[in-house]
Amino acid sequence: MERLMNKKLTIILIFFALLTLTAALWQAREAALLEGKLLRIDKNAQSTRLLQLSLPRVQAEMERLLAEERGKLGDMAPVGQINYPMPEGGKADFNCGFFLMTPAGLQVPAGEESFGAILDSATAVTDTMRRKADNPSAPVFDPNQTSTYDPTTHLPVFGVYQIKDTDFTKPMHQTDAPGPFFAWNSGENLVYMRSVPTTHGNAAEGFIIDATKLAAHLLPLVEPELQSPEIGFVRKGEIANLAPLPLVLRPGKDISLPDTTARRQALRSTVTAAWVTSGLSIIILFGLLAFYARLERRRSDFVSAVTHELRTPLTSFNLYTELLRDAKLSPEKVEEYHETLYQESRRLGHLVENVLSFARLTRGKVRGRQDCGPCGKLLPDLFKKVGHQLEKAGFQFTQAIDSRTGLLSLRTDLLSVEQILTNLADNAIKYASGKAASVNIQAIQTHRFLSIRFTDNGPGINDGVQKQLFQPFSRSAKAAAGRKPGIGLGLALSRDLARSIGGDLKLERSDTSGTTFLLTLPLGE
Repeated sequence: MERLMNKKLTIILIFFALLTLTAALWQAREAALLEGKLLRIDKNAQSTRLLQLSLPRVQAEMERLLAEERGKLGDMAPVGQINYPMPEGGKADFNCGFFLMTPAGLQVPAGEESFGAILDSATAVTDTMRRKADNPSAPVFDPNQTSTYDPTTHLPVFGVYQIKDTDFTKPMHQTDAPGPFFAWNSGENLVYMRSVPTTHGNAAEGFIIDATKLAAHLLPLVEPELQSPEIGFVRKGEIANLAPLPLVLRPGKDISLPDTTARRQALRSTVTAAWVTSGLSIIILFGLLAFYARLERRRSDFVSAVTHELRTPLTSFNLYTELLRDAKLSPEKVEEYHETLYQESRRLGHLVENVLSFARLTRGKVRGRQDCGPCGKLLPDLFKKVGHQLEKAGFQFTQAIDSRTGLLSLRTDLLSVEQILTNLADNAIKYASGKAASVNIQAIQTHRFLSIRFTDNGPGINDGVQKQLFQPFSRSAKAAAGRKPGIGLGLALSRDLARSIGGDLKLERSDTSGTTFLLTLPLGE
C-alpha cells in the first residue's frame, strides 16, 4: 500500500513538474515573441496614422490632375464626326487617350488611330462603355457571358442600352448637358468617362488612365516614413480610398519607426526578466524534484535504520526473557542477563529519545527549558555523567575546566546539553573504541560563549564523510555496511539542539590521531 501511494505521489509530482515546465517554456516563448508582436502593433498603428495624413494631399493632387484633363474636353462633345480633334493642351502622360463611344461606334482624336484600334478591339471595355453610358451603375462586361444580337442593328447587346436613331448617316447632336464623370476598370484598363445625351442615344466620353503613371505623380506626396507605399486597383476585401477612381493607397510593408531602438531597449529588460523567470522556474522545479527524491531516500534510510535498530534490542529482550523464564540459571548468569537487558533498554530509550527530539525540532518545537547557574557548579555534574558512560565502555576519561569559567553564569537547557554530549560519547564508543581509547572534555571561555571541546583518539573521519556529517541519516548506510549500531541521526540532532538553545556544534579537527568536536553555549548575563 505504501509503495502504491509513493508511486501515485511520484506520478502526480511528475505531472505537475511537466505542467510547470511547459508553462515556463510557453512564457519564455511568448516573451521572445513579445517584441515582434509589439513592433507589428506599432507599425500597424503608425501606418494607419501616416496613411490618414497622406490621403488628403494625394486626393487633392489626383483631383487636380483629373480636373485638368476633364477641362480639356469642355462641356460640349464634338459629336457627329468620324474623328474629333485633340483637345487643346494635348494629354497628360498618364492619359492613354481620349475617346467618344457613340451608338454608331468609337471616335478618337486625330492622330490617335492606333489607340482607337486597340480600344475598339477590347470588346469588354467598349461594350461596358455603351452600357454605362445609359446606366453608370451597370456591371462591367464579362467576356465569358453569352452575347445576344439586336436584329435591327446587328450589334452585340450586353445588358440594356437604348439606341434612339439607327440611321447613323444622319447628323448626331447633343441633346442635353453631359453627366458627371465617374470611373471603373476592366482588368488593367481604368476608364474615366461621362454620359453625353445625343440624338442617336447616350454616348460615353472620357479618357483611359494609366494607373501606374498616375501613381508616379501621387506617391511623392505620401509621408516619407512610409518607405514602400503603392497605389493599385482594389483587391478582394479592400475599399477604394482614392475616390472617384477605383484605386487604393496602401502603406506597404516597410515603415520607418524613429523610436524602434528605444522600444527594443525598453522591451529588452522585460524579455530578459521573462527568460530569467522561466529559467528560475525550471531550476526550482528540478530542485524540488531532487529534494523530494533526496527526502524519499532519507525517509527510506530512516525507516530501514530504525527498523534494524529496534529489531536488535527486541531480539535480545525475547532471547533473555525466555532464558530467564524457562532456564535454570546460576545467580551470576541471572545478573549478567539482567545487565544485558538493562543496557539494551537504555540503548532503546536513547534511540527513541533521539528520534522524538529530532521530530520536535523538525516541527519547530523546542523544550523551552532554562537552567541557570554558575559554570563551576553545572559543568562537573554534567561531565561526570558522560564520563561514567565512557568509562563503562572501557574509555579513559579526562576533563579540564578552565578556572576562569568558575565565576561565569550559564543559562541553557542542561537536558539538551547532556543529550548532545551523550550523542558525542555514543559516537566515540562506536567508532573510536579499542585499546587505550580515551576521551578528553575541555571547557574554556571564548568571547561571550562557553566552548566545550570533545576530543577522542580514534581513527578520525575521512573527508568524504565529513561533508555530510551533520546531515540526518547520512551515516546509516555506512553503519549498516560496517555492522555499527545507530541510524545516523545523533550528530544532526546534536547540532540542531545546540542551535535551538543559542549555541552551535561543529567539527573542529579530524585526522588519524583523533577527532575534536566544538560545542559553544551562550553565557548568561
